[in-house]
Amino acid sequence: MRVFQVDRKVKVLCVIYFMVAQSSMMARATSDSFLLKYFEAGSIPLMIMAAASLSIVLALFTTYLCGRFQAFGAMKIATMGIVVTLLAMVCIVYFFGNEGETKPVYVFAYMLCETIVILPMVLFWGMAVGVLNPTESKKWMGFIGAAGTIGCILAGFTISIVSKHEYVNELSLGLVALVLLVVVIILVVRSEIFRLSDDEQKPVTGESNSVLKKLGVLISSRQSILMTWLVVFSAIVLSLIDINFKFEVRKDYSDDLYDFFGQFYTYTSCAQLILQLFIVRAILTRGGVWAAISILPILLLVTSIGALFLQDQNAVYVGKFITQVVFFTIEYVGLQMLFLSVKKKLRGQMNSAVDGLTRPATIAIISLLITYTLPFWQGSSETDSVWRLNSIIIILCSLWLFVSFLNYRQYLSSLLILVGAKSERKSAIENNYGKDKEDEFDSVYTQITNLRYGDAQKEFISLVNNALVLGNRNNIRSLEKFITQVDDSQCRFDIVGKYFATLKEWELTPSDKSFVKKESLGLFDDILQIGEILGSTPKDKTFEPVSQSVGEVIDIRVQNLCDSLQLIHGNINFTKLLGLIRSNQANIKAEAIEVLKGVVGSQKTDLLVTAIVQDQETDNSEIDVGAFLQRVKKHYSAKILESVILSFTSNLYSKNKTFLVGVLEHREVFLRDLAFKVLIKYEEDKEEIEKFRIMLKENPNI
Repeated sequence: MRVFQVDRKVKVLCVIYFMVAQSSMMARATSDSFLLKYFEAGSIPLMIMAAASLSIVLALFTTYLCGRFQAFGAMKIATMGIVVTLLAMVCIVYFFGNEGETKPVYVFAYMLCETIVILPMVLFWGMAVGVLNPTESKKWMGFIGAAGTIGCILAGFTISIVSKHEYVNELSLGLVALVLLVVVIILVVRSEIFRLSDDEQKPVTGESNSVLKKLGVLISSRQSILMTWLVVFSAIVLSLIDINFKFEVRKDYSDDLYDFFGQFYTYTSCAQLILQLFIVRAILTRGGVWAAISILPILLLVTSIGALFLQDQNAVYVGKFITQVVFFTIEYVGLQMLFLSVKKKLRGQMNSAVDGLTRPATIAIISLLITYTLPFWQGSSETDSVWRLNSIIIILCSLWLFVSFLNYRQYLSSLLILVGAKSERKSAIENNYGKDKEDEFDSVYTQITNLRYGDAQKEFISLVNNALVLGNRNNIRSLEKFITQVDDSQCRFDIVGKYFATLKEWELTPSDKSFVKKESLGLFDDILQIGEILGSTPKDKTFEPVSQSVGEVIDIRVQNLCDSLQLIHGNINFTKLLGLIRSNQANIKAEAIEVLKGVVGSQKTDLLVTAIVQDQETDNSEIDVGAFLQRVKKHYSAKILESVILSFTSNLYSKNKTFLVGVLEHREVFLRDLAFKVLIKYEEDKEEIEKFRIMLKENPNI
């Protein structure tokens, strides 16, 4: 990954996230220190709830701002407001702090810091997903996250150093304000990168822009509801782990809280950086969104099960370490990618509503519940505490995983609608033609089974077509059995292509799709082979007809594959989907590729896209023509081979004569005759011509 080849918007996003993550981590360490230093254990859940309540109010406000000024505008306004408040807070703490004797000062200071942990990050990702498509997100989100992690590492070192200073509270708050001020300056200077120019972003005249209307995003669709539940379950689990982690830290490290949190967040940030640089991109590109949103609950499940077996209270440190490392590197990125299936005009608003509002609301409720059930969590013994906490986490993580799966399915469905490739196909029709048509099918089927390869191919395909038109599902199974007995590749692919097209046209769905799946794999492999031929075709005028013929053949097979896949996944218009993949519109192309990956897998999709989307600017002039001809010779397609034979020139003939000689033994008569004509045209040795004539005459295939 070359840094200087990164798109400008990605570089700017990296710089902003570096600052946002740095401010978030310093605010987190500061808020945790305030909480554990100035408040009693019983007040901890209440303080967390109070901070979450403030976040809810601000989330409502930023949801309105996102709808009014777009995500980047909302972030600019909110961040500037936070900077001004922080600077005022520094003055208040300096003059009225008195080492915690004035509790209201630290109540608000803690709540403000907790807000900074969440709000700028939510707004940043709402802004980022508005300018990134799925392909760019998978490629660069790990890189952007790594920039943020470096900021977190720097923040950890900074807090550890500042913790030794007499005015640690004022300095930590001032540093957060300074970093966020830099963010505001960048947003002002680079606003053109993040401003969405799409007409649908403009407010509609007469349309209400009220906060209540924006909150309707939460209940406007199945997708937003599922995403809300995903945030709820993750927030509950993370809150339970975080609060119990704070209890343990207060008990074990009460003498030097700033230093502990500084070191803890430094170490976790180093682990995050390793994860983002070497693992995140691989997870996103190979495992996709499903892997991203399921890894954390799986890891926490394993940790909690291990804690029950070992009966060790220190497992809460492990759980907190995992959540701190994995949540913002993989899980949170997966959540942000779910927003990519939403229309651009709704992404920032939905992000603020679903994540910015739901998360603090859930944290507030959980904190309140823990406040009134504190004896239950602390338990009469360490064994009781471990058992209760981890049993509940196991149940919640199981539900979290299930909701993650539902979210991924809905994500693909929403993307399908977004790109306009959802099939309007009606439910399959069961055709019943009666006894006369059954007898007619039997007659046609008998004619087909009596044919051999030597018969005219047009007649063969015509008979197959008649059988399909007459056939019901019983006839379909009979015809599938017959197709499996066809050995010739050219003939079989032609029959299978017609078979799939007719089934789709007549809306006939085989009850057993195993044949369709098997033949789809065959078509897929054939497209890859033809794609290799197309990619290796020399780019000069001599081979232009060859490139055209290869392109036509690959188009036919791609359509055959689309027809077969639509029989398996009836709700997807694969013809349109692959058409979008071949388009020059980067965002739509990326969204279409993401849908296809969800259906056939990442690896197959990448291979298929490479085969059907050839880079016209690639210089193939240095390709070994002999190797190219050998590749063509091994392929079954008579159309491609014919175009290659017709492209021969005297110069090409002198260097690749053996290719044409080999074609003289081809099973297709017209190809043998065509090759012989070219040999006669360019061969100057009459004895050689006579030898070829005898060879052609003695060929037993004639």
